[in-house]
Amino acid sequence: MAGRSRRMKWLPLLVALLTTPAWAQESPVHLRVLATHDLHGALQPVVYPWSQGRPIGGAQALNWTVRKLTADCACVTIHVDGGDLMQGTLESNLVNGAAAVALFNHLGLDAAAVGNHELDWGVDTLLQRQQEARYGWLAANVFEVATGARPAWAKPYVMLKENGLRIAVIGYATIGTPASLRPSVTAPYEFRGGYAALAPVLDEVWRQSPDFVIVAAHAGGECRDAVCTGEMVELARAVPAGRVHMIAGGHNHAAGQGLVNGISIVRAGANGTAIAVVDLYKTANIVTFTTENATVYADVIEEDTKLAALLAPFEASAAERADREITTLADTLTSAWDGDRRLGELIADALRTATNADVGMQNSGGVRANLLAGPVTYGDLFRVLPFDNKVVTLTVTGSQLRALVMQAYPSYYYSNLHIVFDPALELSRQIRDVTFADGSPLKPDARYTLATVDFVADGGDGLALMSTLLREQTGLSNLDVLIAHIQTLRKPLTLPVNARRTRLP
Repeated sequence: MAGRSRRMKWLPLLVALLTTPAWAQESPVHLRVLATHDLHGALQPVVYPWSQGRPIGGAQALNWTVRKLTADCACVTIHVDGGDLMQGTLESNLVNGAAAVALFNHLGLDAAAVGNHELDWGVDTLLQRQQEARYGWLAANVFEVATGARPAWAKPYVMLKENGLRIAVIGYATIGTPASLRPSVTAPYEFRGGYAALAPVLDEVWRQSPDFVIVAAHAGGECRDAVCTGEMVELARAVPAGRVHMIAGGHNHAAGQGLVNGISIVRAGANGTAIAVVDLYKTANIVTFTTENATVYADVIEEDTKLAALLAPFEASAAERADREITTLADTLTSAWDGDRRLGELIADALRTATNADVGMQNSGGVRANLLAGPVTYGDLFRVLPFDNKVVTLTVTGSQLRALVMQAYPSYYYSNLHIVFDPALELSRQIRDVTFADGSPLKPDARYTLATVDFVADGGDGLALMSTLLREQTGLSNLDVLIAHIQTLRKPLTLPVNARRTRLP
């Protein structure tokens, strides 16, 4: 294993060193933290558009990389995760996330935040997975509406004791969780935001004299051009100096690192593509740190036979269905709504076609993976639409439809609509016109049928108007509808670029 260290790709992202007295430079206490997030059940390696043909991630590669990064450091090493471990692939979803829990048990995960998608199968399933887990699953900021107490599935923190060190890991769940799930699941709970929700837990933790305090936060945040924004960032800004040493983030899938209020914030990248490595050094109560990001390449590893045997039943149950070829693609389709929108628009077309609706509407949050050029299998499409949403049709007036498009802009996809927009204006004013695809106007008082998925129809993403509309259940799965639609199209599948939006100069 040591002989392969030069083959590991490292991306140095942040070094923060605080000035300490000369006498305090001797024998610092060293803790290495390995941080992952948003695995979404990705047990198999994937070739990404950016990976130059090399496979990335997967259970075996994660296992090999975690063990190598641990062995490379003559120090205490812990592994924390920023949440959304389970939901997203056939081999994980067929067993409601049990396969992902088995993997993280094998990896020796120490603690994880409760991500919003941990609740996709309901609280009872989450509790079952937590009983199987050999790591803490944490959410200090979630409370029952009826009692004000924390629910059984929201443990606030764990105190790890490793080689004489006391390391507190506190969990934080995004306040946006209710907007991303069905109201029936989240209505009994309050997701409190910011430092105020964590302050009592931090008080309790510091009474136990920890050496290091880490927050595992399933919450968004970005640092661009030295300007950091978002829920996780605002949390860090509000923490009094010295109370938290590091935040292992999640929720946003892209990698991102930053320094906010003296706190190192790291997010390695979703789907097991990378591991953030944070080395914390404590001398005379002053903590300094360095961070790196290790890409998880799957073509430079040695297989762990015990892990292979552990995951074999899960993989076998999914393989026959996953390998069935559905179509071939002429070029790659990405899931990013702010770039190539063709994949989301293809799904919107499938919703409209299956129901003979006037308009199709697909939320970008439900489109979870890219499709690479070449053969496309059932497993590939399952990664794109893993949530088993059901297709519904809604009756909507022209004025209501226009209002929905305005509210959902720019992150939704549409079928049989054309949007004219001006990017020079502020976001709320960018849409200049909405018509049908043939150019005919939306008549304000006319009634139209809108095909979408039940999550959106229930008012997800804050589209409250949706839940007030007359609806008809179809009983159809959005994945089955997409596959049926694709199979009516020519091979190789070729889709036009930017055919549904006009950008004003």
